Amino acid sequence: MLTLTKPYNEYVKKYVDTAFGDVSPDVKSVRTLNPYRDDDAPLQVREIEVEVEDQGQKKTEKATMIYPYYGDRYATLNCEAAGMKDIPVYSGQNNDILEWGAGWYNGSSYIGRPGNVVIAGHNHTYFYYLPNCQVGDIVTLETDYCKITYTVRERVVFHETDYTYVFPTEDDRLTLYTCWNNGYLGMSEYRLAIICDPIKTEWKEVEVDQ
Repeated sequence: MLTLTKPYNEYVKKYVDTAFGDVSPDVKSVRTLNPYRDDDAPLQVREIEVEVEDQGQKKTEKATMIYPYYGDRYATLNCEAAGMKDIPVYSGQNNDILEWGAGWYNGSSYIGRPGNVVIAGHNHTYFYYLPNCQVGDIVTLETDYCKITYTVRERVVFHETDYTYVFPTEDDRLTLYTCWNNGYLGMSEYRLAIICDPIKTEWKEVEVDQ
């Protein structure tokens, strides 16, 4: 059980920066495309309804979401088959944050909510081993309120001006991406995306101590 003691702000700040280039869709566009953004959540912690599977049957239950502030440590990422172990994931994708770990794109879905969860990292630091991810590999993403297990669906190389893999999607997925430059370190105009499908979500009990 997790007990939260962090003080709350009146409203959660909205950020839409991305790594390796300025995508920056405006907030209105993001919320229109992705109705699960929950940007109007008045507190950092909020009770939501989630769909869970119980003995082969789907049902709706209550769960607790913890919305990260910009710069918060948000999750831990693992892909054992690729050699990616306990990679810290922070909220935001500016240069400072990407020195600390991988960065969750604030214009994408919150972890545990429907849609496209987008996380980026530098190919010379925390996402150095991302190219090792192969179709069928298991990826886990764990926050203080849930743990999601994914399987890698596909690998895609795309140009930095192609925002297809960053913007919201109709299906639920995790998109991990980094610079792609055929093995050389540094920046590139191309990106490698590892697209993953969720196969299991485990919600945690969260006790809020206000």
